[in-house]
Amino acid sequence: MAENDNQTVLENFVSALKFEVEYLHLEISQFRQIFASISDGVICIDGEQRIIMVNPAMENLFGYMEEEFLGQKAEFLYSCSKDYQQLEQAAFKWNTGEKSGAVEARFRRKDGGIFTAETNDSIFTHDNGRLICYIRFFRDMTRQKELENCLLREQCKFRILADFAYNLESWTRPDGSFLYISPSCHRITGYHANEFMENPSLLKDIIFPEDKEKFAEHLHDGEEKIDLRELQFRIVRRDGKVRWIAHTCQAVTGDEGEFLGYRSSNQDITRQKEYENRLRHTLSEVASCKVQLEAESAYLQEEIKLSFNYDNIIGSSNALQYVLFKIEQIAATDTTVLLLGETGTGKELFARAIHNTSLRKGRPMIKINCAALPANLIESELFGHEKGAFTSAYTRQLGRFELADKATIFLDEIGELPLELQAKLLRVLQEGEFVRLGSARTTKVDVRIIAATNRDLEDDVNKGLFRRDLWYRLNVFPITAPPLRDRIDDIPQLTTFFFERFTKKLKKPIGTIPFNVMQQLKNYSWPGNVRELENVIERAVISSTGSKLSLADKLEQSLEKSTTDFLTLEEMERSYILKVLEEADWKVSGKNSASEILGLQRSTLRAKMVKHNLRKP
Repeated sequence: MAENDNQTVLENFVSALKFEVEYLHLEISQFRQIFASISDGVICIDGEQRIIMVNPAMENLFGYMEEEFLGQKAEFLYSCSKDYQQLEQAAFKWNTGEKSGAVEARFRRKDGGIFTAETNDSIFTHDNGRLICYIRFFRDMTRQKELENCLLREQCKFRILADFAYNLESWTRPDGSFLYISPSCHRITGYHANEFMENPSLLKDIIFPEDKEKFAEHLHDGEEKIDLRELQFRIVRRDGKVRWIAHTCQAVTGDEGEFLGYRSSNQDITRQKEYENRLRHTLSEVASCKVQLEAESAYLQEEIKLSFNYDNIIGSSNALQYVLFKIEQIAATDTTVLLLGETGTGKELFARAIHNTSLRKGRPMIKINCAALPANLIESELFGHEKGAFTSAYTRQLGRFELADKATIFLDEIGELPLELQAKLLRVLQEGEFVRLGSARTTKVDVRIIAATNRDLEDDVNKGLFRRDLWYRLNVFPITAPPLRDRIDDIPQLTTFFFERFTKKLKKPIGTIPFNVMQQLKNYSWPGNVRELENVIERAVISSTGSKLSLADKLEQSLEKSTTDFLTLEEMERSYILKVLEEADWKVSGKNSASEILGLQRSTLRAKMVKHNLRKP
C-alpha cells in the first residue's frame, strides 16, 4: 500500500514537472517571439559582457549574422573604447540601483561604417539579487542626426541672414519678451539688441506718443488674427530723431494651433516718407492746374455737344460787313466788348469771331448764360466754390472765370445777372480778382470779357435794375448785331447754307430752291432772326417730298408790318408776376403764396420783383 502511494506521488511529481517544463518552453517561445519582433536592435549580455542572444533587427543594424554575435564581448560593436566605457558607466549605475537615461554612442558596422545609436539598458536579476543578464536596446540615430544637422545648418543660415538683414527682424514671445532681435536695430533705433532683450518694453517706450494707441490696438488684434498684418508708425531714436517704420508681422502658431508669438520685420521708411511729402507738395502745386484742365475738358465736351447756328459767319450785306469791320478793329486788344442785339442775331457767333482772331485764341472761349441758371447757382458757376461751401458742395469746383484765365469769357444775357453779383463782376473788371465761395483767399485772373444782351441796359440802369458803374465798364466798345430784316441781301446765302446742311444731314434728295420760296423768305420780317430762318429751313427740308424745296411754314407777315403790337418776354413776365402777386394779396411765401403758384423759390421771386421793380402798394 505504501509502495503504491509512493508510486502515485512520484507520478504526480513527474507530471507536474513535465507541465512546468512545457510551460517554461511556452514562455521561452513567447519571449523569443517578442524578442524577435522588437523593431530596435536588442542583445542579451551575460555577467562576463558576452552576447548570448540577438534579435533580427540587430543583424540588420550591424550587418552581422546571429552566430557572429554569440559569444563575442559587446565591446567589439563600438567604434572606440571611450564610447564603450561611457556606456558601461551607465550600466554600472543600473547595477547600483541608480536609474540612468538613454546614452548615445558611436558604433561600427561589419562593413566598417560608423553610425550613432541611442542605447537603453535593462538588468534582470534573481530574487536574491544575483545577475541573470543585461538587455541592451539599440536605436539607429543616423537619420535623426542628419535631420538635426540639417536643421542646425538651416538655423545657422537663417541666423546669418537675420543678423545681416537691413531691416529690424524679431521674434517676440507671447509674454512680450524677445526670442530674437537682429543687430540692425542699432542702426534704426540707436539701441543695441541686448538692450531690447533685457528690456522688451523698450520698443513700446520709443514709439512716437501720437502713434502709441494705434500700435497697442495693432498688438491686441494680433492675438486674434493670424494673417499677415501691416502698420506704419513713428519711433523716437536714442538721438531724438523721429523715424518712420513700416511694420509687418504675423502670429506664429504650433502644430496644434497654439500661439507661440510674433514674427515681425521693421523697415525704416523715413526717406520714402520724405519723398512722399515732397511729391505731395509738388502735386499740391499742380493740383489747381489739373483741376482746371479737367474742368476745361468737361466744359469743352459740353461745348462739343452744342449745335451752333453756323460754322462761320454767312453774308455780305453792308450791315454785316460793318459789324465785321468793328470786330477786326477790336479783336487784337483786350478791351471789354458789349454785344447788343435781338435774340437769334448771332451774338455768340460774333463773340467767337472776336476770340478766334485775338491773341488769346490758343485757349478756349468760356461761355456762361446768365439767364439759364437760378440766381443761387450763378455765383458758384462764375467764381467757383470750396468743398462744404454749401449743402451740396461735396467737392471743390473751379468757376468759369478761373477756367478763362489767360483766355476769354463770354457772358451771355448779362442783363439777367442778379444785382448782388454785379458788384463781384465789377471787381473782376476793375481789379482782375475775386473770392471763391467758401474761401478767404483772393484769386487773380487775366480774363477778357465779352458780354451780350438783348435788353436795353441803359433803361435798366435808369430803373435801378442794373448797376450804373458796371454799365460804364461794359459799354467800352459796343457792337450791335443787325437783325435779319436789315440783312435782306444775306437771306439767299444763309438759306443756301442751311439747305445744304440739312439735306445732307437728313439725306433728302432735294435739288433746288424755287424762286417763289426764296421770295417768301426775303419778304418775311423774321422776328426770330437767323435762328428762326434756320428752323424754317430745317422744317421745310423735313416736310418736302419732291426734288424742290417747299415751305412747311406760312410766312404771311410782311417786312413792312410793325412788331410793336407784341410784348417782350420781359414785359410778359413782369405782367404775369404782378397779376399773381395781386391774386395772392402780395403774399410771397407760404401756402397759397405767389411763389407757390409760380413754382419759384422765395428768393428767386424776390429777385424778380426787384428786377421788375414790383412793390406792394
